[in-house]
Amino acid sequence: MRYLGIGILLLLVFTLTVPPVSAQEFNLSGNNEVKWADGIETIGGDQRTKRYFEDRLNIDGYYGNLRLGLRFTMLQPSEFGEEQTGMETLEKRFLEYTGYDGDLYVRAGHVYTVWGRGLTLALMEDIVQGFDSGLDGVHVKGRTEWVEAEAISGRSEAGYLGLVREAQASGAHVAFNLPYNFTLAGQALLVTPVEAVNSYSESRTWGGYLAYSGPVDAHIEHAQEYVSVSDDENRGTYAGFSTYVGKFGISLDYKNYLYYRYGSGLGSGSTYSQSVDVLPFHSAPIVQREFTSNLFGKHPHIVRFEDEVGAQVEVTWSPGSIGTLVLSMAQSSAHETEDAWLPSLKEEDSPYREVFAELQSYPSPEIYLIGWAGWNEELVYYNEGAVRSRVSWNKRTVLGAKTEYTFSPEWTVLVGAEGMNVEEIQIDDSSESHLEALLNLGFIYRANYSVTAALEMTGEENPDENRDTWFNVQARAFIANRHELLVTIGQERGGLVCTSGKCRLVTPFNGVKVTFTSLF
Repeated sequence: MRYLGIGILLLLVFTLTVPPVSAQEFNLSGNNEVKWADGIETIGGDQRTKRYFEDRLNIDGYYGNLRLGLRFTMLQPSEFGEEQTGMETLEKRFLEYTGYDGDLYVRAGHVYTVWGRGLTLALMEDIVQGFDSGLDGVHVKGRTEWVEAEAISGRSEAGYLGLVREAQASGAHVAFNLPYNFTLAGQALLVTPVEAVNSYSESRTWGGYLAYSGPVDAHIEHAQEYVSVSDDENRGTYAGFSTYVGKFGISLDYKNYLYYRYGSGLGSGSTYSQSVDVLPFHSAPIVQREFTSNLFGKHPHIVRFEDEVGAQVEVTWSPGSIGTLVLSMAQSSAHETEDAWLPSLKEEDSPYREVFAELQSYPSPEIYLIGWAGWNEELVYYNEGAVRSRVSWNKRTVLGAKTEYTFSPEWTVLVGAEGMNVEEIQIDDSSESHLEALLNLGFIYRANYSVTAALEMTGEENPDENRDTWFNVQARAFIANRHELLVTIGQERGGLVCTSGKCRLVTPFNGVKVTFTSLF
């Protein structure tokens, strides 16, 4: 709360020194989201009751250049089992000032920001993942025609899942707008531990990037991390290039990550989450296609930010007549040697490869088609100390398509199907294969109401929870363009869910889930 008090004092000074605005009005906006579920979840083959109720009320008040933000959160409990009632319901609050021409910005309270591609600092919140690396502090930004500068200082809050620990973080960022559309930036971040809690070791991160916007957009960024308890070189490098010529576009991304791993964090052993335990204030690009198909997405590659090098290339072709075709290829691995700058295919380096193609087309105003095909291969190898062994080796091939056909001004039908072959290579190099499938059938009425049924099947011999089919029905309604009701009834298979490299385990569930969102 001390930072909020300092921020209020600063904002009062600004309001007294800027020109008055006539006839200012106080405007209020916000949203409320309620989540409720009742059913049975399966953990390690055991079934147990799963009930949760979550309510998040976001309120934004505007008066001239000022903005007051509040979020009240009630968890009784949350999906993760966290209880939050009483005074704890005021989960987020901030007071914000923005100059009339945007050249000055001050925010006190809960603050978030991303510098460059996030190699040095990326403060973000993902409620679905149970991840929140934001700070309770002060964030100040200023800019002129040629220079942009910002500073931030505050304290992180320990997350319920253990993905974030409490620590003090302070940093600064300066970017220079150079001639010929170049931008040069430098960054610094200091993290100090909080006494008497499970915190992070003291660390200093220095970073910077060079960016160019033109016929070819380019971004090259590097961060060097120094941790007080480690003599190893910890760093992160990212490079991205993209261009579009006529009907063709191409983008190339490269990663080389060796961040410090803290290890044995609470999140690593949590039933609901998996973490590589790097400092949560870093969030570098994953350099792989994050959204592919539903079946592929249930077996994502978990980026090892503490030891991974790789690249991705994506080509887009938009001829106009058939739609848009996207082809992406990615390859990564652990470092063969510390100085390696290319991915390896050696088993002990845990190689990962993926090829994915997607075609979207509108053959007529009434028909929308999307088809996809992909292949990936991932070998996970444990190579720590005296223990050296293969953990898993899987190859997956997927093929799918979906169509939406509007057969009247009010009705649209949706049909989708995809299948995936999974080949598991055993320790003796023999292989076993099985098929998986996902079918969807739905109807949309006036674009505001929809009902979709999904059937998922697996041919695996001993599937999790001893179930080989999962069926659910999802109904969605948009009410008065300001409210959304979503109801899901049936079984959910569960599995890993990843966003920007952060993953959590969703447990198999059988029951009812309801989400109601309102805007005001």
